[in-house]
Amino acid sequence: MLGQIGNADASLDHPRELGALWLKTRTWQQLTGDGGKPYLTPMVLNPPEDADAPPRPIRLGLSTGHKALVDHLAQMADLGVAHVSFNLRPNDRPVDELLHELAEDVLPHFPTPATPAATGR
Repeated sequence: MLGQIGNADASLDHPRELGALWLKTRTWQQLTGDGGKPYLTPMVLNPPEDADAPPRPIRLGLSTGHKALVDHLAQMADLGVAHVSFNLRPNDRPVDELLHELAEDVLPHFPTPATPAATGR
C-alpha cells in the first residue's frame, strides 16, 4: 500500500499543529521521492477582530488575528504545505468581512509564482 502512495497526485490531510505537520510533510516527501507533489490541507479559520490576536487552536483549525495568520501560513509553507483552503463557517464574523480581510491583509504576503502559462512564455 505505501508504494502506491507515491502514485498519488497530492496529499490532502487534515490540519495539524506545526510539529506534527513537519512529520507528515517529511513523510509525504519521502514517499513521493520529493518529486514536487503538493501537500494540501483545509483549515477552519475563525479570526477575531483583533489583528494582533495570537493563534489559538480550535477544532480543525485556528482562531488568530491576521498578523499571526501570515506568520503561521509562512511556517506551513516552509514545512512544505503547497495549498491551504479555509473553512470560514461557523464563524463569529460575517464571511464577506473575512474575505475582504484575507484579500487585503493576508494574500499579498503569498503571491502566486509566475508560471510559463501565466506569463505567456
